[in-house]
Amino acid sequence: MEAGAPGAVTDAAERFFRDGDYWRSWSAVPDLTVDIDYALRAVRPDDRSVLDVPCGRGRLLKAVARRAPGATRYGLDVNRDMVERSRREAPGARVEIGSVYAMPFRAKSFDVVLCNESFMHFDDPRRALSELCRVSRERVYVSVTTRRQLNTLLRHIGLLATGDVPHWTYNVEEIKALLPEAFRWSITGGILIGQKALRLSHATHRRLHRSLGRFVPQPILKTFGQSLFVYGFRI
Repeated sequence: MEAGAPGAVTDAAERFFRDGDYWRSWSAVPDLTVDIDYALRAVRPDDRSVLDVPCGRGRLLKAVARRAPGATRYGLDVNRDMVERSRREAPGARVEIGSVYAMPFRAKSFDVVLCNESFMHFDDPRRALSELCRVSRERVYVSVTTRRQLNTLLRHIGLLATGDVPHWTYNVEEIKALLPEAFRWSITGGILIGQKALRLSHATHRRLHRSLGRFVPQPILKTFGQSLFVYGFRI
């Protein structure tokens, strides 16, 4: 795998996550939450190389080590503090500072490329998705926050606080329009219950998701759910 010089941070959203301390709030998030379950569906036990970008503090990299113990794990993040923490919390993973828009890897370098809980923070989603697909040999996974979630409604009417975090939401129709044709895509809708909106603990949210979410028909979840989990398979 041949790495070049990481690309410069070119947009306001990426500068926010590079220079700010927003990601420190993830220190309180447990390693195993609903999103991790969906991300691991893209990983196979016999995978040899896995990239997580942005990797944050290494939650997913640790989970991948259990799912695919023989895989070489790579992580990329624009925030130096998160890179250092990920190196500590996900020993054995090769974690570097870098941008999703210009990843320092050759084309088709990884069996699977994971982009978990981050796509909605990209200022240029089409460019990010193109780069995620470029470095993937077989599979790509991204998770996306939808505009039809309960959290968005409560923020709109003033019952849930808004913040300065760069954040874009997508409905399933908008995501489909972004997906490159070089991959075959599958989209799964996430649970209807808003964790932040209802002030649920991570444990309660995960329990409700596993008990109720599987009984809700996918057409409803894709249309009204809080998250979309997108899986791509190179054709």
